[in-house]
Amino acid sequence: MVGPKPKANRMCKSKSAVATIASTSSSTTAAAAAAAATPTNHRSPRATATSSYPGANSYSTSYSTDSSSAASLAALRDSLSELPLLFTFNDLAAATAKFSASHRLVPAAPSSSNSFRCSLRGHPAAVFRRPLRRDAREVTTRLAVLGHCHHAAIARLLGAAASPDRPTLFLAYELVPDAAPLSALLRNPKNPSFTPLATWHSRLQLAADVCDALYYVHLQADTIHNRLSASSVLVCGDGPLPRAKIAHFGAADLAGELPVEESRGNSSSSGAHRHRSRRIEGKRGYMAPELVAGGPPSRRSDVFALGVVLLELVSGQEPVRYEMVNRGGTGEYERTSLIETAEAAAAEGGGEGVRRWVDRRLRDSFPVDAAESLTALALRCVAKDPLARPDMSWVAGKVSKLFLEAQEWAARFRVPTDISISIAPR
Repeated sequence: MVGPKPKANRMCKSKSAVATIASTSSSTTAAAAAAAATPTNHRSPRATATSSYPGANSYSTSYSTDSSSAASLAALRDSLSELPLLFTFNDLAAATAKFSASHRLVPAAPSSSNSFRCSLRGHPAAVFRRPLRRDAREVTTRLAVLGHCHHAAIARLLGAAASPDRPTLFLAYELVPDAAPLSALLRNPKNPSFTPLATWHSRLQLAADVCDALYYVHLQADTIHNRLSASSVLVCGDGPLPRAKIAHFGAADLAGELPVEESRGNSSSSGAHRHRSRRIEGKRGYMAPELVAGGPPSRRSDVFALGVVLLELVSGQEPVRYEMVNRGGTGEYERTSLIETAEAAAAEGGGEGVRRWVDRRLRDSFPVDAAESLTALALRCVAKDPLARPDMSWVAGKVSKLFLEAQEWAARFRVPTDISISIAPR
C-alpha cells in the first residue's frame, strides 16, 4: 500500500510534515486524500487523484485501505525522495571527467561550457557552473531547505558543491529525459515553418504548467527564480499533450544573487531589501526594467519574465529580434520588441489585431477571445511599474481557467491538425 502523500507536488517536505503524516490513520479515504492534495487558492489542471509525470521526480498516487499502518509508513518512507546532497568538488569533477568538453550538455555549442551531463549516485544529472556570491558555508543551510522542495513541473535539485579555490558553485539537477527547451520548439532555425506545438490546447497546457511551477516557487518554496525564460522551460512527456518543467530552481538563491531577506525565505512588504553587490545578469528580453536599472531580483521581476514567456507561447516570436531594413539605400538593423508588437495588436480591439498576431502555425485553429484574454494577462505581467504586475496566485488561477476552457474547446471542435480555414486576411 502506498500511503497518502498530502500536497506531494506542492509542499516542501520537512520533519514536521513527516511527523504529521506518521500520525495519520491508514483508514484515510481516497476522496479525503485527493481533497488534501488540492490547493484552495487556485485549481491546477494537474490536480487529479491519479497523476504521473516523466522524469526523476515522477510520482504516482493511489490509495488503499486494507493494509496496516506500519506497512503504509514504510512505503511512505520509501517513496520520499532522497535528501539533497552536498557533493564535494571532486565528486563532480570525477563524474564529468574534470568538466571536459565531451560531457557538455550541448557538445557543439560554446555557450554550453558551463553545463555538463553526468551520472550522480545512479541519477542522470545536469551540472551547471555559477559564480558564487555568498559564504560557501551558507550553501549547506539553503540546500537543506530548497532540496526538500518538489513539484512535478520543476526539474529536481539533486545537490550542490562549491569550488575549493575560487568563488564558484556547481549545481546538480535531474536530467529530464527526452526534453527540449521551449525556445527550440517554438523557433527551429532549420525549419521555421514547423513546430510540434501546433495546437492551442498544447500551448495552454505548457502555460498552465509554468504558472503552476512559479506559483510554487513563490508561495510554497518562498524564494525567487530569477532565471525564467523560454530556454529554461523544458518540454517533455510522451502523452497526448506535452508537459513543462522549469529548470534552475534554487540557482539564484544558492549562488547568492537574491536580496538577503529573500534568500532566507523572508518577504518584506516595505521593499527595503539589503542586497549583495552584483553585476546585472539576465537574458535579453526577459529582464524587468527595474533589473536593467540595477535593482535586485524580486517576485515581481519573475512575473515580468513569465509574461514574456506567455507572449512567446501565443505568438511564437522571440522577445527581441533584429531585422535588416533598407533605408535610403543603407542597410540598418531594426529592433523589434515582442511586448511592443503585443501591445499594438491588443490596441486594435475587436480581436482582429490579436488574431493576426497569434502564431500562424496554429493555422487559425484557436478561440480568438481566449487568445485575447491570455495576451491581456501577459501584458499585465510585463507592466513597466512592478507594483502594477499581479502576483502568482492570481496569474496561476487565471491561466488554469484558460487551460480548462481550451480543453473544452478542443473536445468540442476537435479541429484536424492537417487543414485550416481562414475567413479573413492575415
